[in-house]
Amino acid sequence: MRDINKKVKVEDLTGQSRFAWNLMVSWISQLVLIFSGFIMPRLVDEQVGQVALGIWDFGWSFVSYLSLVGLGMGASFNRYIAKHRAVNEIDELNQVANSVVFVQIIISSVVIVTTFIFYFALPAYFHDSLQENTEVAQWVVLSLGLSLSVQMLAGSARGLLTGYHRWDIHNFLSAGDSLLSVILMVLALYLTDLSVAGMAIAYLMSTIIFESLRFVFVKKICKEFSFNLRNANIATCKEMLKFGIKSMLSNVPPILLLQTISLMLISAIGPAALAIFARPMALTKQIKTFMTKFTMMLTPTTGSMQGAGDTKAIQTLFISTTKLSFAFALPSLGFLVIYGDVILQYWMGPEYVLWPLMIILAIGQLLPMGQDSAIRILMGMNQHGRISIFAFIAIFVLFGVGLIFTGIGRWELTTAALLFVVPMNIVYGLIIPLYTCRELKLSWWSYAYSGFIQPLIYILPFFALMSWSRNAYQSDDWVAAAVIFITANVVTLAIYYVYLVPFNVKQKLLMRFKLQS
Repeated sequence: MRDINKKVKVEDLTGQSRFAWNLMVSWISQLVLIFSGFIMPRLVDEQVGQVALGIWDFGWSFVSYLSLVGLGMGASFNRYIAKHRAVNEIDELNQVANSVVFVQIIISSVVIVTTFIFYFALPAYFHDSLQENTEVAQWVVLSLGLSLSVQMLAGSARGLLTGYHRWDIHNFLSAGDSLLSVILMVLALYLTDLSVAGMAIAYLMSTIIFESLRFVFVKKICKEFSFNLRNANIATCKEMLKFGIKSMLSNVPPILLLQTISLMLISAIGPAALAIFARPMALTKQIKTFMTKFTMMLTPTTGSMQGAGDTKAIQTLFISTTKLSFAFALPSLGFLVIYGDVILQYWMGPEYVLWPLMIILAIGQLLPMGQDSAIRILMGMNQHGRISIFAFIAIFVLFGVGLIFTGIGRWELTTAALLFVVPMNIVYGLIIPLYTCRELKLSWWSYAYSGFIQPLIYILPFFALMSWSRNAYQSDDWVAAAVIFITANVVTLAIYYVYLVPFNVKQKLLMRFKLQS
């Protein structure tokens, strides 16, 4: 007799079953990005100097502005892919995907045109600041802008892969791109006389290779998708653009604010000052990227839950992911507050060490970073329109008010940092989480207690031990500092295991290590 009771494995179309695996791959791949983020600035500084490093940061500031041309399209439409796939609406899935492909072709073309406009206009507006480095800056802007156009063109492939909850493949390709670009940039830096312009060209080459590979994986993984631009239609294109613009308005204010401050710094103080400002910002950005790798997966998952009509699950997802976000952000940013100047000293040298700047940037990004899940949940529900418009306006109104009080004639780096973190805390640290609680009909107190206060209580021993470790380090007792440092991490992991790890995960871990049958 056949085993009629044999269980048939059913694919989880919400992506929750792949969540842990996707997150693990995301974070492992991020280590490659961190490696490149740490090694390249030091190599540039040693090989071609601090001013050239400032030119490199200057080029990326322009590219960040160029990203606005994308109108939030690309991977943001994964919410629709996940939602239609969850309810087996294959025709609608193909309609959405092909409409986005059509729009991305147009957007990529616009990015190319805009890049050349920047290339030719740059000498007229920045020659006084850049002087003899103007031509190098032009080539950096041109190469990085063309790289962005390739990424825009491949945005539909990213959206399809992540809409199918294959964040592991998406992040594997990103890590491979980062690793190859580092190798090519190092070769360009040491084997040519092109300086940072050669690095930008190397980055373009790596981008073309790995963004092309995304389409290969789409063909293999996304079986229901069929490329046919005849499936695109104006109504769907408008709907995707509307969703994309709302997503852009929710995501772009921090990027736009930071790049505005960077350009003002380079105009007021010079490229060297921007290089100093960008290094502690890069440390906090690495932590932010780890957090984003986690929270970005919430958008298609929430879309799938909404498609299934499971509102209670979305509420639980919001609270639990906020708690986990703060559990990660608190020790990470706290470590930068306590040991950030030491990291900068060994990483870039004493001329880059400005501890007050590090403290402002680390503490000032705690609330926005720990609550990034709020806007991702709203995006998954397609309820992020009004709050995104409000956030976009509020960020720059607050920045303008701060600029009135500080002025720009006598800027310091700590002033620039405060002009960044204060608007971010008000908008992304308070207003958006409150709005999300209202949309989900959640008590603000229960959200704050479960999401923030509990993780804060759990992490207090870590802060105490790390402060003790820093005091020992200051007294040149490096052995004691290292022992206390390790103890702080072991104690924190133990507390997190007891209070944060779900019961079923504990059981699986015990069974995996044969500590429980």
